[in-house]
Amino acid sequence: MATELDDYAIHQIIENMEHVEGRNPRWVDELWFHIGTTDGSLSVAGHMGVYPATASMDAAASVAYGGKQYDVRFGRRVEGDRDRREVGGISAEIVDPFRSWRFTLEPAEGQAISFDLEFSSELQPMEVAGPVQHRRDGRQVIWDLYQYSQAGSASGSVTVEGETIAVDGAVGFRERSWGVRPVFGQVPHLGRPPSSIGSRSFWMAATAGPLSGWVWQIEPEGGSNATGGLGDDTGATRLDGCLAGPHDEGEPLRISSADLNLQFEMDGKRLKGGSASLLDRDGGTHELSLKPLTTIYAKGLGYGHPDFRHIEYKDGVAQSETHDTSDTATVAGLLDNDSGHINPFAIEHFCEIAAGEQTAYGVVRLSI
Repeated sequence: MATELDDYAIHQIIENMEHVEGRNPRWVDELWFHIGTTDGSLSVAGHMGVYPATASMDAAASVAYGGKQYDVRFGRRVEGDRDRREVGGISAEIVDPFRSWRFTLEPAEGQAISFDLEFSSELQPMEVAGPVQHRRDGRQVIWDLYQYSQAGSASGSVTVEGETIAVDGAVGFRERSWGVRPVFGQVPHLGRPPSSIGSRSFWMAATAGPLSGWVWQIEPEGGSNATGGLGDDTGATRLDGCLAGPHDEGEPLRISSADLNLQFEMDGKRLKGGSASLLDRDGGTHELSLKPLTTIYAKGLGYGHPDFRHIEYKDGVAQSETHDTSDTATVAGLLDNDSGHINPFAIEHFCEIAAGEQTAYGVVRLSI
């Protein structure tokens, strides 16, 4: 039925605003953010997604501080209010489009964390050159997603177990994406996405001064000497990325190749360090050295969590967990992937990045 949103001239299909094109159960409209302090003492990450086909919306937040990871997750029913970015105690407010967002987690009894953070940016969003696609399923489209990312700064405060930490001069990143998504909230009866989607995913966004950069590379099983865009499902390595300056300063410069030399630990699942050599379409090279400062295990955000599946209906769900990330067995559990398919954003590292004579900061998201 029609809702109040249908009063606005924003329709893009011949349906009311409760529906999306194709009605695929994996269809999602979501946001993600990660804010880190440059001394490596604190990271905050969050996710919020609305799933029109299941009339569901969920949100989660994780804080890495003092050798622990604190997670909260919430779900609610969507009833004509997809535009209300509030789920449980988490809210995301657009203060000024493309320039300022406010992310909050209200304090609650039995909940170890809360925060009030404002993300600000004078930098352009970094948009994909084309949708991320994978159509070779034989049943339906399983990946058809559009997205952009943005780098900026953050300020505010985070409270952890009664201790309030002022966050000033932190570095932040956010992402918006919408469309059909193959993983993280796999609905069981739909079956597994095929292995041809890829075997390893590397996503990075970084910023230094008046410049930001983003790159996403998905390697196929067995590797490939060919490179295509994020919509190439022929078995080539998928690649997209760009360099962006301030608002209204011309089009971003696309990345044409990425040579990654990464070192891992925890059975190849957690980044230990490494380097990335990027080539832009003007022939410029960008040599980056990566040093992880903090880590968020994204199972806490619901990416692969056994009791909190994205997409599925979960009205009224409220969950809170605390993990001792100095304990190897605990970390192994957070890194375990029993979903049967690639999870592109299973772990997030806030990194210090040496870029020539400059020091940049960024987030690397890796698959398991």
